[in-house]
Amino acid sequence: MIKCLSQYITGFFLIVLMLSCERITTWDIQPDETLLVADCIITNELKNQEVRLYQSADGLNQTPAGVSGAAISLMVNDTAITFAEGTAENGVYFSTVPFRAAAGNDYSLIISYKDYADTAHAGMVGITPFEDFDIVTYDSLYRFVYHSGNQASMTEVFYNWSGSQEYCNAYGSCQASETFYTLDNIDIGKLFAPDRQVIPFPGNTEIIRRKYSLSDEHQRFIRSLLLETEWRGGYFDVEQGNVPTNFSHGIRGWFAACMVLSDTTRVGK
Repeated sequence: MIKCLSQYITGFFLIVLMLSCERITTWDIQPDETLLVADCIITNELKNQEVRLYQSADGLNQTPAGVSGAAISLMVNDTAITFAEGTAENGVYFSTVPFRAAAGNDYSLIISYKDYADTAHAGMVGITPFEDFDIVTYDSLYRFVYHSGNQASMTEVFYNWSGSQEYCNAYGSCQASETFYTLDNIDIGKLFAPDRQVIPFPGNTEIIRRKYSLSDEHQRFIRSLLLETEWRGGYFDVEQGNVPTNFSHGIRGWFAACMVLSDTTRVGK
C-alpha cells in the first residue's frame, strides 16, 4: 500500500512537471503602511553585537530606510547591556561593550521608538562541526557546492577574488556572497524551488564560511521567510502570508542568539 501510494505521488509530480514547462508569476504589490522592523543575531563571538532597525519598504527592490533615535537594550539574565547608534549608517546600533552570547542564558531585546515599546526573547542552541563541501569546475571557472548536515543551520559563504582584477572588472565586483540553509522539514516549495543563481569564481579566490546554529523557533521563521522569497516562483507555491516575528507589540523581524563557526579556504589557481 505504501509502495503504491509512493508511486502514485511520484507519477503525479512527473505529470505536473511535464505539463508545466513554463510558469508566469505575477506579483500583486499592494500599498500598505510601513512597519518597524528589527534584525538582530547575537553570537558567541566576542565583539560589539549589532542591531539593525528600519522601516519596511512598500515595494519590491526598494532599500528600507534605517531608523534613528531608538532606545535599545539587551537583558542577559539580570544584567542590562545598552546599544548606541553607529555613525556610518542610519539604523545600525552596536552594544556599548563587547560581549559574547552563550548557551544557557536568557536574552531579551528591548526596543523603544516613538509609539513602539517591544521585547523579543531568544536562547542559544549548540552547533555541529562544518560539513564537507566541493569546489567543481564551471565552464572555465569554479563554483561552490554545499552539502546539508543533520542539524538545522544557516551558512553564509563569502567570496573574495580581489587578486584577479580582470575578473573583478568582468563580474563588476571583487566580492560576492550567498547563504545556504539546512532545515529539518519537508516542504514541496523547497523541493521544487526555482533554481539558485550560480556564483562562478576564478582560481585564487578566498572563501569564508560562517555557520550559524538555529533554534526551533528561528528555523520556523527562516522557513516562512524562504516560502515568501527564495522558494516562491516554483511549481508549488504556498498561499502568501505574514512572516512571523518573536516581538510581541507591533515590531516585525526576528531576534536570535546563534553559535557560530567560521573557516577560510583559498582555491588554487
